[in-house]
Amino acid sequence: MTHRFFVEGPIGDDALLRGERARQIANVLRLAPGDVVALVWEGIEAITVLDKVTGEEVHGRVREKRKIEDTEPRIQLTLGVPLLKGERSEEIVEAVTQLGVTTIVPFVSVRSVVRALSESKLERWRRIARESAETARRGHTPTIEPVAQWATLFERLSKPVLIPWEGEALRTLTDALPKASAFSLVVGPEGGIGVDEIRYAWEQGATTVTLGRRNLRSETAAIASVAQVMGLLER
Repeated sequence: MTHRFFVEGPIGDDALLRGERARQIANVLRLAPGDVVALVWEGIEAITVLDKVTGEEVHGRVREKRKIEDTEPRIQLTLGVPLLKGERSEEIVEAVTQLGVTTIVPFVSVRSVVRALSESKLERWRRIARESAETARRGHTPTIEPVAQWATLFERLSKPVLIPWEGEALRTLTDALPKASAFSLVVGPEGGIGVDEIRYAWEQGATTVTLGRRNLRSETAAIASVAQVMGLLER
């Protein structure tokens, strides 16, 4: 299988990779001149033959370019992700990137246990998303935005907005699924979403839905809801 790498900037006839990418190719994957890799930028995949490989610099010649169309979803899905303890938020980022989420907006609400995301942690999320998108053979990496507060979260989300919530008993995600080409899902933190916060979300036009009779952890709810949306809309 051809290794794939997202790169920054347009791809010409020649490719030059330095830093982390060069170290990964030379020292981790142990690729050599003559090996073929795929470089991806803005939905364009460039099949590239390596002709120089060191831990500091990798050079290659582009043999073919093609547009990636079959691995990107037909909808633009934004996911509001709570800051969770440990690596649980990162597990969400990794999984939903593979499933096809377009934008990830981390947020803090009243019952959030974790209330800050350092710049280094945010960069780690972005690296995880990039590597996960490479694994899924996507044409784009999701955008991961800075942390929002609940009061400003809905300004940052594509409308309409659906919120899986344990207090909703009747309306299922399937029932509420919009026909729009872009919309958002928001999943609550470990302590759930407070009633006052739900009222505020309703005032912003959001719709609450149930994911079933069982109470799910935040990371399970996020992955399950995104998988359900993609399964229903990509038939």
